[in-house]
Amino acid sequence: MTDTSDPIHRACDFYALSGERDIVVLNKRLHSQEVWSRWPDFLVAFASNGCGDYFAYDTRQSPASIIYIGPDGTPEEQLADPEALRYDSFDEWYESQMERYTCSRCGSREVRFEASKDRQWLLRVCPACGFQEQTDAIDL
Repeated sequence: MTDTSDPIHRACDFYALSGERDIVVLNKRLHSQEVWSRWPDFLVAFASNGCGDYFAYDTRQSPASIIYIGPDGTPEEQLADPEALRYDSFDEWYESQMERYTCSRCGSREVRFEASKDRQWLLRVCPACGFQEQTDAIDL
């Protein structure tokens, strides 16, 4: 996902082969003794929501499935948890991440979020077709 214009980059932080988010450096650290719970070799982190969590390829099968590894448990605990967030493929994961950025009316993937005029609601706004819809209440 080196194309920085791809809207997936608004949904999560991607790791690449070089630069600020180096995937090799990250995975060496996750598989080392530097972390409190060392990752198994078959997991390869490639994206994050930015809060100590990761989306990782589970390379024990081909094609690799994807599992969400949250910050609150060990990778082993989350791999054993039948309720853990999993995806059968990268495409399935990608579509799930893009769902909130996709306009339900025109299909544009450029949806942005803004507060309503009365600051009571978070709105999903599509610049392509002008469609707006309420999402969540804003707690002040």
